[in-house]
Amino acid sequence: MKKRLRRMGSMLVAGTLSALFLFGGPAGAASGPLAGNDTEQDRTVTGRVTDSQRGDGLPGVNVVAKTDAPTTLGTVTDVNGNYSLSLPANITTLIFSSIGYSTQEVDIANRSIINVGLVEDIGQLQEVVVTALGIRKDTRTLGFSTVTANPADFAVNRTPNMMNTLQGKMAGVNISTLGTGPAGTTKIRIRGQSSISGQNNPLIVINGVPIDNTNFGTKPQNRGSDNSVGARGGGATSDGGDGLSSINPDDVESITVLKGAAAAALYGSRAKDGVIMITTKTRGDTQGIGVTYNINYTNETPLDFTDYQYEYGQGEQGVRPTSPNPTSGQWSFGEKFQPGMTQVLFNGIELPYVPVNN
Repeated sequence: MKKRLRRMGSMLVAGTLSALFLFGGPAGAASGPLAGNDTEQDRTVTGRVTDSQRGDGLPGVNVVAKTDAPTTLGTVTDVNGNYSLSLPANITTLIFSSIGYSTQEVDIANRSIINVGLVEDIGQLQEVVVTALGIRKDTRTLGFSTVTANPADFAVNRTPNMMNTLQGKMAGVNISTLGTGPAGTTKIRIRGQSSISGQNNPLIVINGVPIDNTNFGTKPQNRGSDNSVGARGGGATSDGGDGLSSINPDDVESITVLKGAAAAALYGSRAKDGVIMITTKTRGDTQGIGVTYNINYTNETPLDFTDYQYEYGQGEQGVRPTSPNPTSGQWSFGEKFQPGMTQVLFNGIELPYVPVNN
C-alpha cells in the first residue's frame, strides 16, 4: 500500500514539472512566442505623389495616417514628390492633402509602395486673384481691397452687355443701365463719384491691356467731359453702347475689381476710379475640336407716358398755315380745332385742319 502511494506521488510531481516546463512558469507569467504576437511589427510605406494631369512630382504634400488617436503620424513629400513613412500594422488608410488639390484617402491593404495622383481643386483655385499686369496672388496676401466675380453669374443670366448681369453682386461696385435700350451703355461706379465734372468710369483692362471704353454713338464735337451720353443742345444724340458690349461672356475666365488707389497704382492716373481686370480663357479643358452653341433673346418694352394734346393744331401764335411756304407751321401752337377748318401745306395742297391721333 505504501509503495503504491509513493508511485502516485512521484507521478504527480513529474506531471507538475512537465506542466511548468510547457507553460513557462506559474499561471499569469508571459514568455515565449505567444507573448510576441501581442505587438505586431511596424511597416514602411513609400511612394510618389504627382499631378494627375501633368504627371509632375508635387513637393510639400501632407501624407498623414488616418487614426482616431489625438496624435498625428505623417510626413511630407520632398522636392520630387517622394515620401517614406513608417506605420504600425493597425493603420489601414493614408490621407494625401495639398493646397490647390483635392484631398484623397487611400487604403494601404498589403502594399508597401503607394503612388498617388492628386486632382486640382477648382474651388480652392478661386481664392487666387489676378492683380495688375496679370500677376496672380493669393487674396490673403493682398494689402488692398479686391472683389472677384463668379463666371457663372454672367454666363448663365445673359444680357447684351456682360456687366449688366453683375448688378448687386460685387460689394462697393455700383452698376446701372441707361434707358437707351438693351444695347445701351453700362454705368459703372466704384466707391462712388471721384470727380464732379471729370471722368468717373473705371479703367477696363483685358489680359493686361487697357481698352477704350468710350460710349459709341455720342454726338460728334458735343460730348461731355466724361464722354458720357446725354442730350446737349438740339439735334439727335444716340447711345450705341460701350466697349464692354463687344466682350463675349463665354470667353471670360475671371473678373477682378481693384478698388483702392494702391491696387491700381501700376496703371497711373487712368485708374483713379478703380480697375476692372478681365481675364479671358486661353485654352480649353478638353482635347480636340469642340463646338458650343448659345442663343439668347432679350425683349424690352419702353415706358411711354407722353400726354399728347388734340385741342390745338399746327401753327404758331394761334395762327394756322393758310398759304404755301407758311412762316408758321413748325410747332403745334396754331388755332383751336373747329369743324370745317382747312390748312395749306408747303406745296399748296389744302387739307382738313383736324387732329391726327398717334
